[in-house]
Amino acid sequence: MKPLFQVENIMLDNLISWIGSRGNTRGKSLSIPVFDGAFKPNSLLEEADILAEHSGFSDLVAGADNRLLAACENTVVEVSATGSLSEIAAFDRPVTALAQLSDGRLAVGLGDTVVIGVGTDAHVSIDTVDGRNLTAVTALYPAPEGGLLVCDGSKSYGCDDWAWDLMNNKKDGRLIALDAQGGNARVLASGLGYAFGAYTSQETGVLVSESWNHRVSHVADKRAGPAIDRLPGYPCRFAPAEGGGFWLSLFCSRTQLVEFVLKEKDYRTEMMATIDPRFWISPSFGSGSDYLEPLQGGGVKQMGILKPWAPPRSYGLLVRYDANLTPQYSLHSRVGGRHHGICAAAQVGDTLYALSKGSGRIVKMSILKTRATLFGENAA
Repeated sequence: MKPLFQVENIMLDNLISWIGSRGNTRGKSLSIPVFDGAFKPNSLLEEADILAEHSGFSDLVAGADNRLLAACENTVVEVSATGSLSEIAAFDRPVTALAQLSDGRLAVGLGDTVVIGVGTDAHVSIDTVDGRNLTAVTALYPAPEGGLLVCDGSKSYGCDDWAWDLMNNKKDGRLIALDAQGGNARVLASGLGYAFGAYTSQETGVLVSESWNHRVSHVADKRAGPAIDRLPGYPCRFAPAEGGGFWLSLFCSRTQLVEFVLKEKDYRTEMMATIDPRFWISPSFGSGSDYLEPLQGGGVKQMGILKPWAPPRSYGLLVRYDANLTPQYSLHSRVGGRHHGICAAAQVGDTLYALSKGSGRIVKMSILKTRATLFGENAA
């Protein structure tokens, strides 16, 4: 049974959407869910301790023996307790996704290829599934039986060109299952709105995040249906949480301006043809570093201060879900903060790690202290 506040929020969202759609000849309403209930804003991500900093960080997992592993440019590194980086493996191109299988072997995504058994003579490379080449390997997740779930975000654009995929309204991502040896590959779901994260457990079944559809979908019988819908941001990777459930990263929050631009084909076409992608009206992993970035009126500084409720171009958001897919609480880096573009997380005991692609940082915090701040629980 959903908590009362969540039911009320869903009812309010539906009412606002219905009112906003009256007379809207462009189709769906531009309304987006508000940050409330379990999504109530705070500054916990922004105030988290900085463990390591490198502009090339792209993925993060808790490996065997609770080692913290990160994808960093063309390498996989181990991140020590002091934040030092030790290279484990190197490649000829950027590592776009990372996972460790149940037998301890390392799997990496290299954009258009998945390599299982990194660093061993018995490694396997996969670049084609069901007659279609891999294009954008955005996320990997180990399956309980020793296999691997693979997110192929798009068949049209590589990982670095995800904004092109969004602005062209593409929805051709796939979720793929590989066996432990990598020899048997099958498509679990296709036609996904940018697959950017996968998860599986006995309680939840197989889940995949669809960034452009703002939802987490349940996958069964080669179909994907909404499991967590109308998210206020763009969901990406999952990380298992102790005690059941998972952490869900959302790399940016939604805005009405972006929703509007997505409905205006002529505007988008001219924007893509004439403007550098860095300055498009689109979500972003980070912002605030260039005066050419698009600016909404609410984002104008007042007395030298950027208000935390200003319309966000980038945002930091991490949400804790239980095994029933109910959100428990969320961690934020708000407008004006640095720890935006949260695209991966990992939990090791009481410590939660989060990767901010916008700032190039891995941050950490105590879960007990975080809950104490949010709910007044005893952190001892």
